[in-house]
Amino acid sequence: MTNARSWNFFIFIKSNRQCLWLLTLLPLSVILISCSSLMYQPIREHKIYEPKQFHLDPEDVFFKAPDGTKIHSWWFDSQQSSPKGTFVFLHGNAENLTSHFVMLSWLPERGYNYLIVDYPGYGLSDGAPSPEANVAAAMNAIRWVSQNKDPRPLIVYGNSMGGIVAMRAVQELAGEIPLKALIVDGTFSSFQRIGRQILSKHWLTWLVQWMPYLVLSDRWAPDVASISPLPLLVLHGRQDRVIPFAAGEKVFSEAKTPKTFLEVPEGGHGNLFWIEKGKYREPVLHWLEKDFVLPQTQR
Repeated sequence: MTNARSWNFFIFIKSNRQCLWLLTLLPLSVILISCSSLMYQPIREHKIYEPKQFHLDPEDVFFKAPDGTKIHSWWFDSQQSSPKGTFVFLHGNAENLTSHFVMLSWLPERGYNYLIVDYPGYGLSDGAPSPEANVAAAMNAIRWVSQNKDPRPLIVYGNSMGGIVAMRAVQELAGEIPLKALIVDGTFSSFQRIGRQILSKHWLTWLVQWMPYLVLSDRWAPDVASISPLPLLVLHGRQDRVIPFAAGEKVFSEAKTPKTFLEVPEGGHGNLFWIEKGKYREPVLHWLEKDFVLPQTQR
């Protein structure tokens, strides 16, 4: 009886092979779609936080991406009569600039202008996000600031997904736009590798950690070594639960000099300038203003 049942089961598998393949592929497809969609989580809602809560009054800036897509940004003036410089801020993968601007909202008081950019499909920006579209928007934002606001060498700052966008944008703009420095915070240098690292952290997805190599492309990931000779500062929180600390170390290892690594032992994801009463603001400004050397430990 057991042998007959086994044989019948074999016949079922053989005659219903296509259905079984579909049943196998269905959960895999769900994981693949989820893996891709987690890259971008934009929202259109405006405004999540009010700039006036932070004593700021932004200027709305609209410019065109290379394909004609309308891109929205906020420009914040320095609160000092003689600005020390200008940041171009490329934010992470979720929400939009009305939440992310808070991260650097302390800069105008310290004498810096900054522009924060919304990628295609975020906030008031038209279009849809993609690695290529995000890099193109970032490049045109940097160009716009240099041509319309501050011709001096600019500081490009990228947080999380914005870090990989910033690195590729800087790579593409080498020799075209004057740049002073690149700062990346809680970021990574490969979409495929970070996808694998995230999937490997949970037992439910550990067995499919290879999938990002099928659905994610590194076509628009940066060649980190090519950033040199532009000074690079890599910041990463030791307690970051979104982008593993090792990803920041990998960015640093791939870079050539001049490069600096600032580890934040208490830091999580996106909070490095707000923990410990903002004590990590000073090392970053010191690095910018004192020949790219941190006041204490440097890697």
